[in-house]
Amino acid sequence: MVRTFTATLLAVAISLCSTALAAPVPTPNSEVRETLANINKRSAATIVRACTQPNTFAVTFDDGPSPATADLLDFLKQKGIKVTFFVNGLNSYLITDPEIAPIVQRAHAEGHQIASHTWAHADLSAPGVDIASQMTMLDDTLQQLINVRPVYMRPPYGNTNSAALQWLGDHGYIVVNWNVDTNDWRHPTDYAASMQAYDTALRQVGAKSKTFISLQHDAEEGTARVLGKLAINYILSKGFSVVPVGTCLGDTTGWYRQ
Repeated sequence: MVRTFTATLLAVAISLCSTALAAPVPTPNSEVRETLANINKRSAATIVRACTQPNTFAVTFDDGPSPATADLLDFLKQKGIKVTFFVNGLNSYLITDPEIAPIVQRAHAEGHQIASHTWAHADLSAPGVDIASQMTMLDDTLQQLINVRPVYMRPPYGNTNSAALQWLGDHGYIVVNWNVDTNDWRHPTDYAASMQAYDTALRQVGAKSKTFISLQHDAEEGTARVLGKLAINYILSKGFSVVPVGTCLGDTTGWYRQ
């Protein structure tokens, strides 16, 4: 009786196993298949140097914030204008200087685009540079300060190579350089020299049909207090809209990842 029951139980188990082995393996639906197929399809990042939206001029500031950035924010608020700040962690003492973190938080709260300029202003084309560390350390800090991680970044010195662009593309970053360089760091109080870059760009034939991304540094006190204001007033006088980089590329929702 016991042997008969055991034999029957074994037969049922064998039957169940055979059925399980014969059953078709579930396949993902088309949406899941597409997602899986695209996981390894990220391409190297391309470098953005100009806007795509007509009549736009993206004014950008690197290496800050600095204490003087607060004065620039006052001006921008008065004018109702938003810009992009490519924030650098170590240069701006983002964590160690109690004046700096609130400026980043204020800029973000007032609608300016906060973007990455790496943690320690590292040349991403240099041999042995740890790109992952440079990007992640700043992203982690900004996550703590403003609860977002930037999608947009600018490589220090504008330098990249194929390996850097591949890494940045793989990790979903948009790389932004410029086509108007004020070189304000070379002549931090010679505002006429810095403004020459704007004058050259906006006086060229067909300038109204072009779009621009400019570079200056709010880590320079003179830029934050004087040059930035001169530049924006001049751009407006030429009929352009001053906007953040994301806006000038037609991107209204993809500035950050949570």
